[in-house]
Amino acid sequence: DALGGMQAPLLGSGKAPVKQDSSVLPQTAQGKFLKSLKSAVPLLGWAPKYQSSMLRGDLVGGVTLGLVLVNQSFAHASLCRAPLIHGPYSCLLPPVVYCFLGSCMHASVGTGALVALLTGEAVAHIEGIKERGEACALLSVMVGLILFVMGVCRLSFLVRFFSRVALSGFITGSGVLICFAQLKDLTGGSVPTLHNFLTFDYGGFVTPARMMTTFTSVFMLFLLVFLKRVKKSPTAHPFLKAIAQLKELIVAVYGVLLTASVPAEYRPPHVGECPSGLPHFSAPVGLLDQARWSALLPSAVTIAACVFISSFAGAKKFAMKAGYTLSATNEFVAMGLANVAGGFTGAVPTQIGLSRTAISYEAGTHSPFGANIMPALFIGVVVAFFTSAFFYVPRCALASIIVVAATSLCDWEMLGMLYKLHLNAWSSRRALPIWSIAFAGTLLLGVFSGLLWATALSLILILKDSVLPRVYELAKLPKDCAVNPYEADQWVPVASYEKAQLDPEVVVIRVEGELNFANSERFTETVELKATQRESIRGVVFDASSCPSMDMTSLLTLKDLISALQSQNMAFVFANVLEGKRLRIAGVLGGLQTDQLPQHSLAFSIDQAVAFVKERKDPMAQGKLKRIKSALGMARTKGMRAVESMPFLSSMVPNPSSTSLADSFLVASNGSLAEMEGGRSRGSSFDGV
Repeated sequence: DALGGMQAPLLGSGKAPVKQDSSVLPQTAQGKFLKSLKSAVPLLGWAPKYQSSMLRGDLVGGVTLGLVLVNQSFAHASLCRAPLIHGPYSCLLPPVVYCFLGSCMHASVGTGALVALLTGEAVAHIEGIKERGEACALLSVMVGLILFVMGVCRLSFLVRFFSRVALSGFITGSGVLICFAQLKDLTGGSVPTLHNFLTFDYGGFVTPARMMTTFTSVFMLFLLVFLKRVKKSPTAHPFLKAIAQLKELIVAVYGVLLTASVPAEYRPPHVGECPSGLPHFSAPVGLLDQARWSALLPSAVTIAACVFISSFAGAKKFAMKAGYTLSATNEFVAMGLANVAGGFTGAVPTQIGLSRTAISYEAGTHSPFGANIMPALFIGVVVAFFTSAFFYVPRCALASIIVVAATSLCDWEMLGMLYKLHLNAWSSRRALPIWSIAFAGTLLLGVFSGLLWATALSLILILKDSVLPRVYELAKLPKDCAVNPYEADQWVPVASYEKAQLDPEVVVIRVEGELNFANSERFTETVELKATQRESIRGVVFDASSCPSMDMTSLLTLKDLISALQSQNMAFVFANVLEGKRLRIAGVLGGLQTDQLPQHSLAFSIDQAVAFVKERKDPMAQGKLKRIKSALGMARTKGMRAVESMPFLSSMVPNPSSTSLADSFLVASNGSLAEMEGGRSRGSSFDGV
């Protein structure tokens, strides 16, 4: 597969997609080429199966999305600090390009609040609204090229370095910043800040126009929140739910009627004149300007990461609901080329909108034709002929739309969940400080610095987990102490089960995660500490059931650990080793039937390994036994020779052939020798012998 091994997406009808035919192309050169072409251009997979019965659902869903998107795009263009008409421009060509290359049947491509906020921060230093619009178009091309290169080079794994907790803190902080940024439009003028709190002209704050704007904003916010709840309510009437889908349009129409009807002195600030006509297809200003590229490139990389994370998450959610799969590579390429094409028509960076994709799914669209082509055609008609209808749209209406959308970004549920997690160790509650640092960094240092903090924290977590292995000491949970019958008489972590009973003679250790060069030394230190905490320990059992891999450094470190434990008369035995790792372990540790790796030890269960440690004979005790027997044998031989060379001693020994001084000593030592042969002692009882 040329683009990530994606199967052609299933053409669906809302919640119950129609399955593809099971016919398979012949495995010829032509068949392989057609299969690769369908993977690269998903349109070729679903377009031939499109049926006329699906057209009605796509038309209804497409018009609904168009009505929502045209108002959202104006609001998001304001957030980008660009001319408002650049918002609808962003919803013309990018959805069409995505329709050909995207793998999600319900994704709605257009502007988005988070990406708009990042774009506005990136161009904030540029003076002049026209120049900022040109910079946004150039930024769209740069973002698209970055996404396209990442898709072709299969670099989608890079965005997985964002910790979900840190990303939640960053997005929540961004949502709060978006709300604060709209205070100026919500109140009809400038508002006091920390820098001018004492010098701010509060007398000019109370004017008829500003009072009208503030009260209108409060009513619009209340109306949007109410319609949003109606939309989510399972008991609401279907007609009310259908109206709630168009809440942005309702607020915009109400704002137009209010602004046009009130006297000029009470009139809230409004959109004003918008250029009509479709945009020209031309290269963005500064496309070959190296200085502009250098200034915008860091912001473009950040925006590209946010575009993919937000877009792929929303598309994947509804693809799983509808029963088809997505390809991360296809999404990278589709969103990349969509943004590049949009930049040539004056668009700002675009993404897949989660709320619009939900509308597309619920409205019953069956294909990208209804989710993207129809809204693009609708907005094209509006831009070409009806931009004058937006003259009286109050800016407070656009700000209200943005604020309500931004509240959906705030993940306060994650904060509440992290706060309620009261575990034993503070290290287990590290997620709460990480969320707080990412959130505070975004609020205090800005959006890009907040994302940088979130990324840095994610990488630190990865490094920390790779250096500090999760090592648990296991113990048997008695049957009478188990709450769950499946846990009875099982080996469980001591830290999680207070009633679990440690084995007095064996230390059982489990590692969750791989052992590698970075954490193997810490593992051996933990094992040595556990083995020396109790005096009666005879060995260590390593439960490798949760250890998927061990690199060469970790195996060599284990070899040194085994030698160190054997020098202290302790055994080291493996248990539950994964089948594919046994030959590698045996090869490094010297093979089976050795002191380091006893026969069948790699196939032991924990119970078998513990029994083996307890039943084994102490190798040092066996060595001492051999030396003592050898010394006794030599003493007996010398005694016999002495008796034979001195006849007067024969009269002292009644039967030299059957009994000797050495035999007497051996018989006297019989109890100690029996104890040595049992191997139950660790050496102290041999001193008497």
